[in-house]
Amino acid sequence: MNAQENEYNYFQPRRSFIGGNLGIQFGTLTILDVSPFLGYKLTNNLSIGAGFTYQFYKDSRAEPTYSSNIYGGRIFSSYIFIPEVFAYAEYEVLNIKIPIGYEEYARKNVSSVLVGAGYRQMIGPNLYSDIMILWNLTESPDSPYSNPIYRIGLVIGL
Repeated sequence: MNAQENEYNYFQPRRSFIGGNLGIQFGTLTILDVSPFLGYKLTNNLSIGAGFTYQFYKDSRAEPTYSSNIYGGRIFSSYIFIPEVFAYAEYEVLNIKIPIGYEEYARKNVSSVLVGAGYRQMIGPNLYSDIMILWNLTESPDSPYSNPIYRIGLVIGL
């Protein structure tokens, strides 16, 4: 076994990273998203992670205008194809407030599968920013997302 193969056979804290995304969507659907996460580089190109999501959601199409606080969790994976460009996939479950009648609401868990690509810009030796464009493959009528979804994030290597 060579040294590079041995490098991935056990957990190494230096391969861990933390970060967070900010998501913004404006229009008839307005979403403000704050999503911290923790990840681990399985290889130099392949990473996995998990995080929490909080969103403020407002739908101006509804009468009266509807707004909600949304929260949940997610798992993700990314693969770097070239130093600045990566593919991204995420499974997310959000607890949302949905209308069930006139000014009556219930909370419901809604799953989404998000896929897309991103651009990574190094800021320092252990700090970089990500810009992503994602597509919600699930497109549930209760989903807070409309396609495409834009995210901007910061990542700090530990």
